[in-house]
Amino acid sequence: MGTASICTPNAWLSAQTPGPNLLPNYVADANGNGWLGAQDEKVVRNALFSKRGFGLRPAPGFDHRADIFGRGSIDESTLESVQHTVREIGSLTTPTRRPITVAWHYGWYNRLARPPGTQTVKFKGGDYVSWDRNIETLFNDQKNEFGISVDALSWIPPRANAHLLDNYEKGYLQASNLGTRHAALLYESTLALPVLNGRIDFLDSTVSSLAKDDFAQLAGFLARLRDQTPAAVFTLDDRPVVFIFGTHAWGQLPIANAEFIAMEQAIDECREAFYSVYGQFPYLIGEEMVLSSKGIIASDRIRRTTSFDAIYVYHHASNLKPTRLSGVDATLFITDRYMENQLAVLRKTYAAVSNLLNRHTAQKILVIPNLAPGFAKPGLPTLKIDRSAYADFMKLIQRFHEREYIKWEWETLLGSAALPAPIYIVGSWNEEFEGHCVFPSSLNESLNTTVQEGFDLPMAIKEAFGWNHYSKRKIAV
Repeated sequence: MGTASICTPNAWLSAQTPGPNLLPNYVADANGNGWLGAQDEKVVRNALFSKRGFGLRPAPGFDHRADIFGRGSIDESTLESVQHTVREIGSLTTPTRRPITVAWHYGWYNRLARPPGTQTVKFKGGDYVSWDRNIETLFNDQKNEFGISVDALSWIPPRANAHLLDNYEKGYLQASNLGTRHAALLYESTLALPVLNGRIDFLDSTVSSLAKDDFAQLAGFLARLRDQTPAAVFTLDDRPVVFIFGTHAWGQLPIANAEFIAMEQAIDECREAFYSVYGQFPYLIGEEMVLSSKGIIASDRIRRTTSFDAIYVYHHASNLKPTRLSGVDATLFITDRYMENQLAVLRKTYAAVSNLLNRHTAQKILVIPNLAPGFAKPGLPTLKIDRSAYADFMKLIQRFHEREYIKWEWETLLGSAALPAPIYIVGSWNEEFEGHCVFPSSLNESLNTTVQEGFDLPMAIKEAFGWNHYSKRKIAV
């Protein structure tokens, strides 16, 4: 790995200039209409020799759609690669299916200045507040440019955070380009519900009551998005998507059967409360993926999984344990061995859920991999990443997931409402505390070296997925 002192943006750009490459069809689909052909070549040809620059907004005249390799610079090799891909894969007879990329989006920033130690990433150009519609408009433009399809909006009830929902009303929902975005919700269960010994006890009747009220409010928020704003609600199986953070902490250990029964009854009531407001049941995605490639999957995870339509893990490094020796934080790197371990984790998860069905719908459980970059949370080991390793990691997981899972478990449903396209989580857009933000940053403690002036992580996403075609067309089939 290089160092910032010798690896400048210009050096990286020149070192990464390839000859004609065979691209994924959705990356070569420069105009984003779902087909490959001469129009894609035209987009790139018209943008030849333009440069983005490293300001928060692109330089005038730069067409981000043509930036196939995420270099911020369009040259002849870009055009040659698109032309080569069109010739090899086909033209207007070959539809493209761009993957769906999901990023967490947080709305709890109320102070313009946040002191050092509370941020492991920092917004390029200074701090920001979540009630600023201009910032949210900028973020939307960047997410569309860099290839993030869905905003999973962190949702906390007013009793636990007095400002969050009001910030969304003033900021995110007032963005001038809100109509280009698809939105889901991320229910912060461990912040919203009472926690005992780090876990949520469903034998406590207060938990069920609060959760039921929360799901009615979740439904109201999504109904407002659907009915009163230009945003699109992200749906799977024609139901609005709700990610839940912290489901792995549901139930006191060891979990007795009585608590499972109470938990499942509470989930049933939450679904009904949501339906009574929104008119559809939620598509629930629980945080139940395994975190280790060793041993067996805990039985409590298996049982909880059947209450969810899909499962994910918040971060593939979230099983890192506190490690502080003599005041020095441990540092890890994303190596080939680390990537191999992630494949083992996914393979184990696929096997664990292959015979499980959702207890409400009798449909199979969908696995959604997390491609989040490095990790730099205070008090935990830092997982270092750089631009090229992040791009390689995302491409590796994509190939593996589609060949070993989608092809065998979901191929007959791919392209339907149940799975319009493969889905991947790319981490957090703007969660400053945990150091895996992907938005342009002047400081990100998980970055091992910076070669694109803080745009390393979003540019890597663009290289892997292309720009967000779904800003121009709906995801839903």
